[in-house]
Amino acid sequence: MFLVINFEGVVVVNYKYETIKYNDKLPAKIELCGDFDSEVHWHKEIELIYIGNGKLTVFKNGDEYSLNKGDIFLFNSGEIHQLIPENGGDIELLTLHMSYDFVKSFEKQLDVYSFVVAPDSQAEQELKKYMIELSDSTLSALQQYAVIMNILHVLFERCCRDRQISLYGNCKVSFRNAKVAMEYIEEHYREELNLNVMAELVGLNPIYFSKYFKDSTGMGFTAYVNSIRLKHALEDIMGGNMSIADAASYNGFPSVKSFETACKRSYGLTPLQFKKQQLKVS
Repeated sequence: MFLVINFEGVVVVNYKYETIKYNDKLPAKIELCGDFDSEVHWHKEIELIYIGNGKLTVFKNGDEYSLNKGDIFLFNSGEIHQLIPENGGDIELLTLHMSYDFVKSFEKQLDVYSFVVAPDSQAEQELKKYMIELSDSTLSALQQYAVIMNILHVLFERCCRDRQISLYGNCKVSFRNAKVAMEYIEEHYREELNLNVMAELVGLNPIYFSKYFKDSTGMGFTAYVNSIRLKHALEDIMGGNMSIADAASYNGFPSVKSFETACKRSYGLTPLQFKKQQLKVS
C-alpha cells in the first residue's frame, strides 16, 4: 500500500508527518469526526481510535486491517498509517492522540516498548469503555484527563510489549533517526543547533540527513527548529509578563527579527499582533 522508492540506495517511504495540536489543558487531542485526512502519515503521538459507526480500512506499517462499529485500534509513536472509510460510507470516528512526551514521563525507556491491544482481551474491553466515555462532549477537561490516565494505566499494565522492528515486505524501515532528532531538538531548542551536529548525532552525513529529515517531517531542519522555538516563545508571551525580546532570546531565536519572521510565516502576524488577537478571542 505504501509507495517505496530508492534514494541513493536508501529505502524511503512516501508519507507525511502530522503535527497534532492538543486540546486546551490536556496533553492530548480528542476529536470526534466523520470526515478526516486519508493520506499516509505518521506522528509522534500515541493514537487510539474507536469506531462509533461505519466501517474502516486501516493500513499500519504495511499491514491491512478491517474495522467495524465498536472496534478500537492503536497506533504507537512513529508508525506509518492510513485510514480509509470502506465504500465511501459514513463513519463516526473518535480519535485520541496522546502526547508522546507526556506518556514517556511515566516510562523513560518507552522507546524500547510498544503497546499491543490483544483482540477480545480484557484490556480491549476496558479501553473501549474509556473511549466511549471520552465521546461524551459534556466532559470537563479534568474529567477527560482522568479518563486518559485510566487509558494509560491499562496500556502500561496490560499492553506493554518489547518493541518489534517494522517490516515493509523485505525492506526494513526505521524511524529511529527522525525520532531521535526530534526529541533532541525538543530538549535543546534553546541552544544553537546546526545540521552538522544533528547529522553526527544520528550517524548520517549532513546532505542525506537534510533530505531524510524533510522527508520524515515534511519540514526542512531549520524550519522545524524554528517551529519548536516559536511554539514555546508564544507560550511564554501569552502565559506571563515576558517581553518579545526576552521570549526570543530565551527560546533560542538569534534575534527579535527572526522570532517575528517565524511568527509571520506561520500566522501572518507579528508576535505582538498574535498576542493581541489571542487575547481578543479569549
